[in-house]
Amino acid sequence: MLVKYRNSQNKVALGLLSLMPKEHELKHLQQTMLRYQQNKNWEMYFWQEEEKYIGIIGIEVQEQEFVIQHLAVLPSFRGEGVGKAIVNEIQKMYSGLKMMTTEETEAFVKSIY
Repeated sequence: MLVKYRNSQNKVALGLLSLMPKEHELKHLQQTMLRYQQNKNWEMYFWQEEEKYIGIIGIEVQEQEFVIQHLAVLPSFRGEGVGKAIVNEIQKMYSGLKMMTTEETEAFVKSIY
């Protein structure tokens, strides 16, 4: 199930976002977190199973579309359909908007469909 990010979950978000190829450098990762915390159009959600956060998705909401900026699943849960479940759930939440991807998230989204 998707759970909206709260500032108190900063360390968990940092850990999951660091799985993204361009988010390995701490300074860049901190800038990314600031963008989600300060920009109302940038939203982040965790994928939670039982009591664990095992995935994350970050989107930028625009007038007629939303853009998947970040999408990551813990390595031990890959290949189990978690990524697809995350994308399906976010599409339901924003069903009135067209889903778009970035260059970084496009391959992952295409691989799960």
